[in-house]
Amino acid sequence: MILLALFAVPAAANSAEYFVSEDGTVLTANATLINQSTFLLMKPGFLGEEIALPVDNLTIQNESGIVEFTQNGKTVSFPAGNYTLNYSAKIENGLIYLRYAEPYNVSIYLPEKFQTGHLILGTVGNGGVVSSSDNSSYGSMVTFENTNTASLTFYDDVREPLLYLFLGIWGVVFVIAGVRYFRLKRKPIRDF
Repeated sequence: MILLALFAVPAAANSAEYFVSEDGTVLTANATLINQSTFLLMKPGFLGEEIALPVDNLTIQNESGIVEFTQNGKTVSFPAGNYTLNYSAKIENGLIYLRYAEPYNVSIYLPEKFQTGHLILGTVGNGGVVSSSDNSSYGSMVTFENTNTASLTFYDDVREPLLYLFLGIWGVVFVIAGVRYFRLKRKPIRDF
């Protein structure tokens, strides 16, 4: 029994890498599929429902070359096997949403000028870890281990100072309004 455990080979995991373009408008995907026959392409709709993600240049290939596939809404289907899947998709409002039928190890690479992980501006989905990129062309990366869903929003360098400026202006407005209210409340009302 122990001898069998020594020779057991761990199963390879499905993995996917995503690269955000320099201007933050295009997401390029490269996924490694192990013994798979489907892949999901979806994004959140206006009310949070999952809708089909339109993609460009979708290719699925194995060691024999490019494989034929069918796409029915959110699901891409192909014969079961080991493949490399590539595509590019438009990014809207800095939101990246990924969903998988099986668990995947996911890495999302962001260019130097984009950040994520801020409570208001750039949230990271459950299980996401933000770190410095292991790819010198990118500033940071977000990794998800063994997940069926990965999501994040990112923002550029300009948005954080603008947020604090906006909050500061509203803070001043509330202080002025509060002082004005308490001053009026202290004064007795005079009859004419």
